[in-house]
Amino acid sequence: MDQQLKDQQDLYDSTWTGGLERGKEQRGNLQTNLEFLSRTDLLRPGDRILEIGCGIGAVVSELAGQGCRVTGTDISRVAIEYGQSKYPGLELQVQAAEELAFADETFDVVLSFDLFEHIARIDRHIGEVHRVLKPQGYYLFQTPNKLSNATFETLSHRSLKWRRYHPSLHTPGQLRRRLARHGFEVSFVKVNSINEFTRAKLKRFGPLGSLIARINFEKLPLSLQTNLYAIARKKD
Repeated sequence: MDQQLKDQQDLYDSTWTGGLERGKEQRGNLQTNLEFLSRTDLLRPGDRILEIGCGIGAVVSELAGQGCRVTGTDISRVAIEYGQSKYPGLELQVQAAEELAFADETFDVVLSFDLFEHIARIDRHIGEVHRVLKPQGYYLFQTPNKLSNATFETLSHRSLKWRRYHPSLHTPGQLRRRLARHGFEVSFVKVNSINEFTRAKLKRFGPLGSLIARINFEKLPLSLQTNLYAIARKKD
């Protein structure tokens, strides 16, 4: 692991340590992510699945309970060690998203949630996903929409320091073009992102946040989605 990845590991170890000390086990929209996976209707019992950036392994646990053969990886040792104690028997490993220690064409499906935007060397990550996927395999992932997230984070932090954490935000068109360069066909699923997790984040904006929380984003155009849920199929 090179120095940049080691620095990234230290950052997310610190983030997870602080979160777990506050009793915050989940980072992201767990129920909405599971709803997306259900809507794709692409996961089958017996499938070999990899979740990159699995955190403590909540999604891995859910899918294992459905009969899938699931491996979870995360760069944070803190998250993986916590997950191994919370979910005994799950296959959870410390790995960076840009350096996957798996053989070519190992997995039927690769997943990631709230990960894509955090990876500075994003082409390196996509190349690794393509490598470990079987022919016609799928990369199913969620990432914030650059068109909305850049504005939200700037208002929230009142600065541009969020760029350190979100160096790879994309619009829908940018995602399609970047993944196409790596041999993927991309489509999107619109999922309403307003739930308990996002309502809590919106509270900091007062009346404006309450107004946004009433919107059903599933009915809005793709360009106005807060989160992009992507189905990327590996071409022949």
